[in-house]
Amino acid sequence: MTILETAPSDTTEEQKVLVRSVYQQIAAEYDERIPGSGPTDEGFTASEHEFVLSKIASGRKVLDMGCGTGRFTVPMAEAGAIVSGLDISRAMLDVTQAKLAEQGLVADLYEGDMAALPFEDDSFDVVTSMLALMHIPLADRGRVFAEAARVLRPGGRLVICVKNSLFEQFFKGDRFATVDITDVEGGQLLFTNTRGGEDLTAPWHSFSPHELKAYFAEAGLVMTHLRGNSPISAWLADEVLADSGVAGVVRSLERNLGDVPPFNYLGYHILVEAVKLAG
Repeated sequence: MTILETAPSDTTEEQKVLVRSVYQQIAAEYDERIPGSGPTDEGFTASEHEFVLSKIASGRKVLDMGCGTGRFTVPMAEAGAIVSGLDISRAMLDVTQAKLAEQGLVADLYEGDMAALPFEDDSFDVVTSMLALMHIPLADRGRVFAEAARVLRPGGRLVICVKNSLFEQFFKGDRFATVDITDVEGGQLLFTNTRGGEDLTAPWHSFSPHELKAYFAEAGLVMTHLRGNSPISAWLADEVLADSGVAGVVRSLERNLGDVPPFNYLGYHILVEAVKLAG
């Protein structure tokens, strides 16, 4: 057993069933909840899209793991990539399909498990996963990174966004999209004020930059780019950022400092690129 592996858990499949059930219920309202409406959400989302789309070229084969309602599947297809989307929830995929059809775009969508990808070796130039890896049962984490590496061609890139557990050591509250609450101590994400009137919970565990480096190494990947998303604004009160002048200065600083240590390691989320080694 490597240092990254955990003992098999009897609840791993139960956790997956729970995640699927929650997103089946939340799919129709998901886009109203993510991103939120706080003063920094626009900058947070813009940083995500700029990072991901800068790694995507027209004609490249891309797998979007945990694609959800197509927040990135759709814009990547619009950018000319040959996109496949995979998600554990059919209802989330149905929303993605409707968006693609509305815009006259095409992507192949699959219902499935990131720990057992239904694709051949060396199938993709890029694999992305945005805000989905935190739902992976801890016992499955190593397998998911290994599967992503398996379906990447040599030299291919894994591009991800995850919640930063290093940030959580200093601040355990939520800064954005607070209708969905991260319970750091309890290891779960709480969906509040749902249309159905009940709160829903799903397993949720963040990553540190050092944990990511270790998972990459185990899977035959090497990290080439780490950007802290909102490395300054996440530490400022909403009242401060409500001033448009202050917000503009902060966003400018974040664009310049987001890739620079130690600021990048202290982002609310971290955006990461890793490359599959040849051989």
